[in-house]
Amino acid sequence: MGVEKDYLMRQLMMLFEVIQKILRHRRKGEDEEAEKQIQFFYEYLKIDENVEKLSVEALIDLLEKDKKLVNEQLEMVAFVLKEQGELADSDDKRLDFFRKSYFILQKVERESISFSMDRQMKLAELSAYLN
Repeated sequence: MGVEKDYLMRQLMMLFEVIQKILRHRRKGEDEEAEKQIQFFYEYLKIDENVEKLSVEALIDLLEKDKKLVNEQLEMVAFVLKEQGELADSDDKRLDFFRKSYFILQKVERESISFSMDRQMKLAELSAYLN
């Protein structure tokens, strides 16, 4: 159990670093570099399906049942989906990414035993976009 927990913690730290790179590139206007980091993020989690084409339900099934991601990983996927929405070239794509991110974060929030201010802020931000 200890080895598995250590592996998960290392993986979470790596994913967190990738998210930081995505944010940094996006803020600098380096959209292409941000997109590369997003692809790396999905490759690292071995998600080769096009998340853009999946419904919310299909995406959650893929992440939970097929990829066996835990809530911490799901939350990171939701953050990346939000960033993809920020980079989207059309309003429809933006809303789709935001909707997926919102529903995944809501699921994590319902199931989580810990409070996260960051998660709450993301949910509020996404809710404002979607309404």
